[in-house]
Amino acid sequence: MNLKIETRPSLQALMKKLGRDVDGGLRAGLTRLVEVIEGKAVKGAPVRTSNLANAISSSVDDDGEAGRVFVSGAAPYGEYVHFGTGIFGPRRQRIRPKKARALFWPGPAHPVMSVAGMKARPFLHDAARETDISKEFERGISSYLRGRTRT
Repeated sequence: MNLKIETRPSLQALMKKLGRDVDGGLRAGLTRLVEVIEGKAVKGAPVRTSNLANAISSSVDDDGEAGRVFVSGAAPYGEYVHFGTGIFGPRRQRIRPKKARALFWPGPAHPVMSVAGMKARPFLHDAARETDISKEFERGISSYLRGRTRT
């Protein structure tokens, strides 16, 4: 997932105010940005047991050059929910049994020879699209300049 950050003159002015402490300001801006995206992803994640929403987290590298929002190992199915499965997933093929003659799970009439899969619910991409990246980055730097950033 690529995020494009466009700077405005006000952001450049903030960078000048940072002086020699540019790394701290960049880390603060990026921390604010990934925390906002994480919050929106948690709200937008499909909920059945809330394990998926609870597994969403974010981090920023020590040098402040890269940040990420991710689903931790507590919900290993997060990738399948986000990108979809079967004909809706990356392989674009129906789900068929590998070792048996039919698929089985409690509920449907059996035998089930194949299933279409589930549609993607890209909650991480949606959260990134809904976020005003430059505004949140700028807010993080401004907060850092005021001395109230949680880094």
